[in-house]
Amino acid sequence: MIKLSTLQGNPRIRYGWYLRPSRQMCDAQIKIHRLLEYQYGMIGGGVFMPHATIKGFFRSNASVDEILAAFDRAVEGHNAYTVYNTGVKGHGRTGIGLDVHHNADGTVNMAQQKLHESAWNAIAPLVHPECDFSPGEGSMENFRAHLTLSMSDLREEMFDEIFEFITADGPVGPETFTAEYFHLFAFESDDWAGEWWHTLEWTLLHGWRLPQP
Repeated sequence: MIKLSTLQGNPRIRYGWYLRPSRQMCDAQIKIHRLLEYQYGMIGGGVFMPHATIKGFFRSNASVDEILAAFDRAVEGHNAYTVYNTGVKGHGRTGIGLDVHHNADGTVNMAQQKLHESAWNAIAPLVHPECDFSPGEGSMENFRAHLTLSMSDLREEMFDEIFEFITADGPVGPETFTAEYFHLFAFESDDWAGEWWHTLEWTLLHGWRLPQP
């Protein structure tokens, strides 16, 4: 547990703003995380809570109240929306996740895209100029919403076997769920430039619930 009094101005802290999936989707994601840990010793995906990133890791010297206010502004005018699980996809050969960026017909989920853009625009003025994640994350044009199943410690030579293992029992999780809950987390690690997932700790700071349309 990260102490709230240690957050502001702490260069070891990163924040993230995430969509919380449905209970059924969370169950499916956690099951894969545990299977990969117990069978292959892989923990990269499972060190996180089940989530889809809307605004990824960012460093900030702003107070928590300032950050909360930014995301208060980001959710204004947005309603709950349907997320489509379009299946297990590889991120190159070093990551595997569920594609929740697209609708069932392959088009971009614009309700989610617009929420991402609102979040990015709201928090951008508070991102530290030396943030080591936001520049690589990109912005609107690079956003690809997904639910991580494996990351960071997936070795390329094991990709085919791990992908087959994950998909051996058929589709992972429900075909759709409602996106309505969003959470702000604080993260801390001993070494953000290295294998940060081995020392990662996180604390839930606040939640938002979007109204039904």
